[in-house]
Amino acid sequence: MVTPARPHAIELAPTRFWILHVVRAVLFAAVALFITFSRDHSAGLGLTAFGVFALVTGIVIGALSVRMVADRATRRLIIAQAVISIFAGTAALALRETGLGTLLLTVSIWAGMTGLLELYAGYRLIRRSALSRDFLIAGGLTALLAVVFVLVPPDFQQTDGGLNNAPLTLTSSVMAVGVFGAYAAIMAVFLAIGGLSIKWQKADEIASTEESE
Repeated sequence: MVTPARPHAIELAPTRFWILHVVRAVLFAAVALFITFSRDHSAGLGLTAFGVFALVTGIVIGALSVRMVADRATRRLIIAQAVISIFAGTAALALRETGLGTLLLTVSIWAGMTGLLELYAGYRLIRRSALSRDFLIAGGLTALLAVVFVLVPPDFQQTDGGLNNAPLTLTSSVMAVGVFGAYAAIMAVFLAIGGLSIKWQKADEIASTEESE
């Protein structure tokens, strides 16, 4: 008798997949904290922060996904995102002295491409995996970042009175770097919650199975 083949599903390695979420959360949290506590919100700092983040994320997540994602199509989509991140991060670091236009263009392209790939990964897993919700939300947030960066006016500058009558200037680069930092913080919290939820849910399922036996 031939055993019917079961379709590959990402749940084939649920105890491992939560690690991807948590690792991504740590990387997002690191760049969010760096931007938050940096007084310099120039385009150069934005390109450096994004470049290091994208490059490290691409290498780490791409390598981990090879062993931790069972579904072939989903694994390929994650690796494609990793490759895009590596190229975007390398370009950002190489062009970190070129200014705001490069920051807006690089992040917009990266966020647009990786966001759409993650949305597609989530769409594929609808009715097949509870992880589809995580992919769809994360992809939606990243795609939204692309839209925001496209809409950031490159020549915006506004000066208001700050603390102790010191002038406070809001520029396009401050807006862009701040928005990326906020996006990273939101993603860090969301992915951390999602990853730990997967881990705890699996632990509960194992405990219930042992009790029933």
